[in-house]
Amino acid sequence: MRYFLIALFILLFYYSSSAKKETSNHLTYDEYILEYGIDSKSVAIIDLFFNKRNLSGIGQMSFLPVSSSVAIIVPPIGLALMAISSPLFINGLLIRNKYSHKNLLVALEYYQNNNLLSNRFKKKINRILHNKKLDEIENTNAERYFALKEINQVSSSNYVMVVK
Repeated sequence: MRYFLIALFILLFYYSSSAKKETSNHLTYDEYILEYGIDSKSVAIIDLFFNKRNLSGIGQMSFLPVSSSVAIIVPPIGLALMAISSPLFINGLLIRNKYSHKNLLVALEYYQNNNLLSNRFKKKINRILHNKKLDEIENTNAERYFALKEINQVSSSNYVMVVK
């Protein structure tokens, strides 16, 4: 048990130190958009990679450090939590590897050179684009609604003035 916790903390320390080095060498989201965001599909590719990498991967990996700290305080409960959160941690590592900066560059270059999406990301990118179109339609409908409401208020106030 003690050796497992020591190995876990060494792994977490190594991962956190390598993550700091990795982030300093890569472009940020805005830099990717400026350099590679030539159309809506390339922007959707960038969105997909950053969302999966930063939200899903890190979210799944965050449970293991919490459960290991609980294992130090209350070992029976902590060990059970570690048994549950260890597969999530491994899945988070795999997601961060799958959606890495290197794979993002490969996907963007493949799309820009061939003007095709890889089969691996085609459904996800199309879903993102569909959701963005729905959001745009919803926003334009809301703007039209508020514009019509404002016109109705102005016309009703003018009508009241004419009646008086």
